[in-house]
Amino acid sequence: MKQFTRGIVLAASITLGALPASAMAQSPSGGTPAAPPAATAAPAPAPPASPDPDLTVKTVKLTRSQTKSVQRRVKVRPDGALGTGTRTALKRYQRTKQLVPTGRPNLQTLHAMELKFAAAIEAKLRSDAAPQTAAPGPAAAQAVQAAMSQAGTPYEYGGDGPGGFDCSGLTMWAYAQAGVTLPHYSFDQFTMGEPVERDAIQPGDLVFFDTAGPGASDVGIATGPTTVVSATSSRGVLEHETFDDYWGSHYVGARRLAPAG
Repeated sequence: MKQFTRGIVLAASITLGALPASAMAQSPSGGTPAAPPAATAAPAPAPPASPDPDLTVKTVKLTRSQTKSVQRRVKVRPDGALGTGTRTALKRYQRTKQLVPTGRPNLQTLHAMELKFAAAIEAKLRSDAAPQTAAPGPAAAQAVQAAMSQAGTPYEYGGDGPGGFDCSGLTMWAYAQAGVTLPHYSFDQFTMGEPVERDAIQPGDLVFFDTAGPGASDVGIATGPTTVVSATSSRGVLEHETFDDYWGSHYVGARRLAPAG
């Protein structure tokens, strides 16, 4: 009998040992064994942003040389003229590539053909379509003149002139001479007007740096594309480079306050 009992126990042990550990685990309440957690499906990748359809299917003007490159892709005689035969071949090519069959050269088609000049054409189209910041008006020139008239004035924390200035005090005072009211705080000034690209800065634009802490903590007035007048803590009011090794490394952005008109 003892031998028989030991056989039963041994068989049970072998059977249990063959089960996976997850099948032996019990729920916290001690009831039915808990099922292994279901695998979590990876989130589907977001679809790429669709390009502007008006831009991509808009007919683009090509040079004679560029037209010849397109003609070679659609296997017609490369004479550089966008004639009936070329347009028919283009339409056939566009259908084959599941593009809008306009029969005319456009960005969709040029990119599908992997033509090197397509990127330059697209950049030009996007630049032309982008809203343009208005040019500086008379107030900008007056503000530059006022700020430059204070060259050599010492730096004064919280100063708004004319005997001493801090950075935003100078810009506030200079623009006040031109009839434009600014707050006495560089971060607030950074919210005013319209943003200006680095390579489009003109005299009168407010130019911001992070020399006094993160963000637009310092400000001056552009006197040209690469120069600015500001009240510096070490040397007072002076004109300096915008993008030299020091100031360029602290450049934050530029804003335009006074539109033409």
